[in-house]
Amino acid sequence: MDFKDLELSAASRGLMDGTLSTLGVVIGAQGAAPEIIIAAGISGGIANSFSNIFAAFTAYETELMMEVNSIKNSMLRKDMQDTEVYEQGKREVNKQSLADGLATAFGALVPVLPYFFFPSRHSVFIAVGLTAVLGLLVGVVMGSISKRSLIGMGIKMAVFAVLVGIISAIVQLGLSSALPKS
Repeated sequence: MDFKDLELSAASRGLMDGTLSTLGVVIGAQGAAPEIIIAAGISGGIANSFSNIFAAFTAYETELMMEVNSIKNSMLRKDMQDTEVYEQGKREVNKQSLADGLATAFGALVPVLPYFFFPSRHSVFIAVGLTAVLGLLVGVVMGSISKRSLIGMGIKMAVFAVLVGIISAIVQLGLSSALPKS
């Protein structure tokens, strides 16, 4: 896998994370005023984006250091930080982390968009539909990167998006009936 595929993979992961987690927020806030749903979705998406940048950076940097330390040990070197391998690795860590985090922010907008244009009772269904369409597209891209079935991966991701919507709705209904009303 080349570096462009790694960045595309990180962006695809971020897109789905941002979209699915924000879909849960949007569904969980169902029944609130549209401006509350929009604010919750966007602020949750931004927080998730920063969280993903930090988490991805930490994970990718750890992987880089494991690889660099392995090379260092096999070359019997004391330090690798002055090498092109290390510098190129750091650049890739930064690119992948940003791709993941920025895609998370973009993905978070998808389930929120309908609330700007449609009544809330319709927006939730449109949000699930848009999330499923994004899942289909991301699945096709991931299928292309992994040399697997484009249609199969696309359908898998779309179905998963709908399942997240259904599970979120069940949780929302259960909690809204179980929690005391204010």
